[in-house]
Amino acid sequence: MNVVAMEAKKVIYCYSVLLLLAIVNGHGAWAIPGGEDIGLESQLSIEHDGDIYDCVDINKQPTLGHSLFKNHKVQMKPTGSFPKSTIDDSSITSDDQTVEIGLGEGCPLGTVPIQRTPKEDLKGAKEAFFKSYSEQPDAKIGFGYFRAEEQTTLKPSSKYYGAQAYLNVYNPAMIGPDPQSNVIIKLFFGPEDYCCTTLAAGWAIFPGIYKDNSTRLHTFWSTAFEQRLCYNIRCPGFVQTSRKIALGMKIRNVSKYHGKQYDIKLTIYKDSKKGHWWLLYGRNDEPIGYWPKGLLRNFTSHATTAVWGGTAVGEDPFPPMGSGHKFTKSPQGGYGSACYIRGMKVVEKLGGNFTDVNDRMLSKFENRPICYNVGGQGFSKEWGYGIFVGGAGGLCGYSGL
Repeated sequence: MNVVAMEAKKVIYCYSVLLLLAIVNGHGAWAIPGGEDIGLESQLSIEHDGDIYDCVDINKQPTLGHSLFKNHKVQMKPTGSFPKSTIDDSSITSDDQTVEIGLGEGCPLGTVPIQRTPKEDLKGAKEAFFKSYSEQPDAKIGFGYFRAEEQTTLKPSSKYYGAQAYLNVYNPAMIGPDPQSNVIIKLFFGPEDYCCTTLAAGWAIFPGIYKDNSTRLHTFWSTAFEQRLCYNIRCPGFVQTSRKIALGMKIRNVSKYHGKQYDIKLTIYKDSKKGHWWLLYGRNDEPIGYWPKGLLRNFTSHATTAVWGGTAVGEDPFPPMGSGHKFTKSPQGGYGSACYIRGMKVVEKLGGNFTDVNDRMLSKFENRPICYNVGGQGFSKEWGYGIFVGGAGGLCGYSGL
């Protein structure tokens, strides 16, 4: 078995464990505790773009109600210096517009915005998560979990303390029952045989939990140790610090096929002093919040793999990924057609700077190339390292195609 095949086998194993175990505990029960309305004490409610956000005392947000974080002191901003980039964002000369989002003036000082989630929505989220993540693509005719990604090659010496990229934003029309589609940055934690603790951030279209087809700021984390997977702040795990940017917010400025292009900049990195894993948004790297180091239990020191790409999940006919168009080598098959991910960087030393990835450190993964692909890998002075991902979905080969 060659090196590429061995790496692909490791990735498939890792995802299999994550998908089959992270949602369901040993008794077949949903891992999110309670399953009831969060019951937050809101000091003020903000209606924004059709959604309601409760301004909650920063020290009484959902994560801090968990016994694991009972005595946790909220870190208001990252400590130390932020990792510098190898490319100055101000030098980018493309016509793309990086989208900034927020709740205007935001919540009052001392409070943070939490998207309101009624009990019936939590129930729907539970059903959507279980249905979407408890099946492998070929385990059931007509169901699929498809990925088109570039990832750092897993090696015993691999250590990553951050990942960053600009993600091209689209809003392709969803098809099929219970669809979901996203473009994300992911970090995997743990040794090769236990690599299913994950932090991820990007954009997603997920009507099963958001009750619409809007493109939204989206995160998830999973821990193999506790067999959990959680989106945004729908269960304890993420500490919100921003008063203006909330997880789950709609991204209204989306790209048009061969038209104006928009992207969002996201960064995940480890605070070299406190050890928390921060999520930052936008060109100004505004902190949204962090995953506390205690969440990852024994896997807090570093990530072992960084991933950039797209995911499409659903039943036949399958939903689109990215822009809804695959990458092709034709003049019209890249920029403005497929969904780009640019400025792909990692931090390989604690407290170090962001450095560009390169061909030597990456490997491609596609588990249904007939419908979704990744391509166009390369480096440019203006963009840094970039790729294209996407596909139309539809009938993806389950009838011998």
